[in-house]
Formats: sequence, C-alpha cells, structure tokens
Amino acid sequence: MTTTTQPVSPAGQGADVVHVLGPDPDGGQRVSMSGRQLFGDMRRVPDRMEAVVAAVDAVAHPRGRILPTAVIADPALARAVLTRPTGFRQGRGVAALALTFGEGLLTSSGDLHRRQRRLVQPAFHARRLAAYALDAVQLAAARSAQWHDGQQLDIAADMSSLTLEVVGRTLFGTDVADEVAVVSSATHALLEEFPKLLSPVGMLTARGPTPLRRRMRRQIARLDGVVERVVAARQASGDTGDVVSMLLAARDDETGAGMPDRQVRDEVLTLLLAGHETTAVALTWAWFELARNPHARAELDAELASPCGVEALDAAAWDGLPVTRAVVAETLRLHPPAYILGRRPIEDVTLDGYTFRKGMAVIMSPYALHRDERSWGPDAAEFRPSRWVGPDGRYDESAPGQPRGAYLPFGAGSRMCIGAGFAVMEGVLLLARLARDWSVEIDPGFEPDMRPAVTLRPGPMPARSVAR
Repeated sequence: MTTTTQPVSPAGQGADVVHVLGPDPDGGQRVSMSGRQLFGDMRRVPDRMEAVVAAVDAVAHPRGRILPTAVIADPALARAVLTRPTGFRQGRGVAALALTFGEGLLTSSGDLHRRQRRLVQPAFHARRLAAYALDAVQLAAARSAQWHDGQQLDIAADMSSLTLEVVGRTLFGTDVADEVAVVSSATHALLEEFPKLLSPVGMLTARGPTPLRRRMRRQIARLDGVVERVVAARQASGDTGDVVSMLLAARDDETGAGMPDRQVRDEVLTLLLAGHETTAVALTWAWFELARNPHARAELDAELASPCGVEALDAAAWDGLPVTRAVVAETLRLHPPAYILGRRPIEDVTLDGYTFRKGMAVIMSPYALHRDERSWGPDAAEFRPSRWVGPDGRYDESAPGQPRGAYLPFGAGSRMCIGAGFAVMEGVLLLARLARDWSVEIDPGFEPDMRPAVTLRPGPMPARSVAR
C-alpha cells in the first residue's frame, strides 16, 4: 500500500511528498525520497524528516545507494539505538564538528569520552546547579534593566549574548561580556560553512589547503583566542571550583601528568559554544511561540505574578515554576535545537527485527519524532505548554502520555547531553526573569528564516520589548 504525507515546507517552497514503495529486505520500508534529496538542502531537512517519519511505521530506507540511510520513525527503536552500548559510533556530522571542537566531550569517543565525561560531570551536580541558578537570575535581571519600552530587538542575538554571559559566569567563573561579539560572529561564520562539511568531498576540502579551510581556520583562531583568555584568567586566579579549574587540576591516574593544553582547549571550547548556543536557540523559539500564542503567554503571566511564582523566581528555584518549565519543554518539543541525531554502525546490527548495515547512516530526528501525531495526538503541531502540567499543577515530563523515546531534546544513553539539567535550569530562569518584566512582540506575519545547521537556528528575529 502506498502512503503519502504532505507537510508544509519552509520559505514558501512546495511540499515534499513521500511515497512508500514497499518493504525493505532489512526490515522497514523503502521510500521515494532519496538520501540526496533528504540532505541536499539543509533548510529543508527538518520538514523532509518529518515527512519521512510520518510515512512509515518504524524504519524508512530512502532511495539510492550512494548514501545508504535508515531513518527511524519508531520512538522505542530510536531509544534502543541511542542507548545501545556497542555496535554504533557517532555519525558524519560529529566528524565535521571535530574540525572546530577537536576532541571535546561532544566529538570524542571511547575511553577518552568516558574519562572526560567523568571529569566534567561534577560541574553539573545539583548543588552546583543551585549556585549557577542564582547567577542566571542576576544576569537576566541585569539584561532586563537594559531593555526599554518599545525597544527594537533582534531577540535571537539578545538571547545568544545573554546565554554566553551565563556560561562564562557559571561554568568558567569569568566575565565574557567583552567576548560576545567575537564568539557570535565566529560561530555564525563556522555554522554557515557546516553544510559543506557533511559530504566526503567537503571534508576533504576542509582538510586541504583550500579557501574553505582558510576561512574556517581564521574563525577557529578567533575562538581559540577567547579560550586562551578564559584559561589564562583561571590560571592567574587559582582554583575556584569551576569547570576550567577542574580541567587544569586533572591528573592522569598512572603518570600524574596534567591534561594536555590541547585537550583543555577542546573541552573549554565545546562547553563555551554548545553551552550557550542550544539554550539561546530554544529561548528565541520560546519568545516566538509566546508572541503568537496569547493563551500560553497568559498562563505564564499568571504563574509569574502569583505569590508562589514570585517566591520561586526570587529564590532561583526553577522547579517551583511548573508553567515556565512547561513552556520550555513545549518549545524543546516543537523546536529542538538538536533536531537530528546520527549513528553509524561499525558492524551489522539487528534490533527488534530491523538490520542496520555496517557503514550506513542511521538517522533519528527529534524534530520529526516530537511532531508525530501517533505519539502526541492530533494537536501535535500546536504549541500547548499545558500538556506538560499534571492534574496536581506540577510539571511532569510524562504528562503528555508520549511513548518512551518520543521526546529526545537532549538525546539518550551515554552520549546524552551532559548539560541537560543546566540547560533546563538556565532556560527556565532566564525566560521567567525577563518575562516578569517584559512581553516581546513579533509582527504577526513574520516567518523565521530557518537556518538549520548544527542546531535549529531561526536566524535574526526582529521584535519589540513591551513593559509589563
């Protein structure tokens, strides 16, 4: 039987139609869209993934042999792949990221990844998060004081600079406000190059003496300068218990040697970029959704004006703001910054009757899984934060009734984002503190210029601040 689905495509382009062609010998279904079509235009990848996932029951195999691909549409199977301890390694996208990040937590693997994760993990323990939360509220209050009624904002740029300041203060114990422009422009330039790196030819080009490599090296050198200043500041002030101090104090169990300078650089750069970029993207989408959903905004306002909400925010107790947490969760559902996850089998792997051949690209799209009506119901496309609040008024991640694996904003398994708790805390408190003072208006006809690359970036988002 042939199935089709026709989602709305970005930028006014025609809808993508996906036909199921029949069963695949390895399990799952062959579909009419080819791997080249699926990944040929990065701006259309999220919606094309949504179309493919909606068309099949469990696994889709796009046409073509140049890029053998399996797209997973079943939440349980997606989770099984992500949590499987053996048989898979990270996908091609991570290899591309390694050109910038080196061997940091995001891109390293094996023993190195396990060792570095154990080392950095204490920085994200609950006790430390409570201290970081106070800093987040203070920085949000300072940013609120800088806005004025009717001010024209690029809310995307504003959230990026704010989250960068939070990461600098909390994880690095350093004021990086003066570095915002450098980090922002260098990151933007590198993300513009990222789609070129997703093909084998692009990777070879980036590694050779080419204009692409020279452009990338210039931006990486700018970021390295920021990292060097952050590390130098910590070396001068001594151990203050922050992440950089942990990295500098680390010693090899066998030799007693300190961590190599290059490894310190890789970890600091990873936390600097990944630590602020994803939260900034999520907050930008949150403001966008609140601006066009008055009912959700009214529910948020009611919480922030209530005695319990005022007390929780003043105490930086993000767990005491269930509606704000629900707004963040619903934003991460519809607009997950990590919109696509890839794995590559290092051997033939069979899970639940589906075989994934060595070397193929195994793709899971949180963007598509989060919008699938089979998991989220007929209102899956709607922004409805109340779905995350239980009958007792508390935030509950299981409240929507979605199957396990249908909600993957931070991945799953041993490679789940180490800063997931930090990101939620930061997102909830920054949004709550700013929203207590301000509404953000966005023109009703405005459509974000989707720029999916490493994250689901919306591009510049013109807005106006309105005092409450």
